[in-house]
Amino acid sequence: MEASKTIRTAIIDDKQQLIDVLKDHLSFFPEIEVCGTASQHRQAGKLLANENLDLVFLDVEMPIKNGFELLYEARNAGAEFSVIFYTAYDKYVIKALRESAFDYILKPVQHDELKIVLDRYTQYRGNQSKTIFKPLFLNQKGSPEIVALPTYYGIQFMNINQILLFRSTKTKLLERSAWECILTDASIIKLPVGISAERILSIFLKDRFFQISQSCIINLSYLNIVEYKPPQCVLFPPYDKVKLTVSRTQLSKLKDRFDTI
Repeated sequence: MEASKTIRTAIIDDKQQLIDVLKDHLSFFPEIEVCGTASQHRQAGKLLANENLDLVFLDVEMPIKNGFELLYEARNAGAEFSVIFYTAYDKYVIKALRESAFDYILKPVQHDELKIVLDRYTQYRGNQSKTIFKPLFLNQKGSPEIVALPTYYGIQFMNINQILLFRSTKTKLLERSAWECILTDASIIKLPVGISAERILSIFLKDRFFQISQSCIINLSYLNIVEYKPPQCVLFPPYDKVKLTVSRTQLSKLKDRFDTI
């Protein structure tokens, strides 16, 4: 294996047994060189600071310092490695994407899923120099389709492909639900108070967006699978870890729209 093609990798997890399992999986990939592992925060900090790493498998829930805190420290120190969060919980997906994680894998690690992620990383690494990961969906050809998004503070002009979904959440201050826009880099844009789902759909072409429930409108460009039992939408990777529940009424409309059999 040429040195330029070797992926210098580290594993950080507070459970040594899980480190050993992942390390065993990685041994089947000749391009991966595991340069070190760590199960304690001090050991992890030294590993991230002293090794010239390309890729880090980073657990989230760990004692004293969690994975996000370790990542902050490493990046503040100038580290530029890509990170794959791997954890037993899916509740950190949005935060992981916000931190420009390359991917997010749930424990226990499945070999087939790991292969898909590493193949994609190898392709990404071959096409780009070491930079913060950008989703493949942003590599659109042609002129971007610019839309005017009404926000809490004014109007923001953006490429429609930057919008992953809209969701309605209850605000603590107003004690009422308000819509917000989630972008592909996981950043959040607050929409004006009082804006309705109908208003959002009237601004954006209905053939591009679809309301799957009272609290969620998705960009159909990112829709990968519609599951009937339980009713949910699954987006394309790396957003596929976020399961989006579909209401019965909207599921029927989705089936009418796309089910040709």
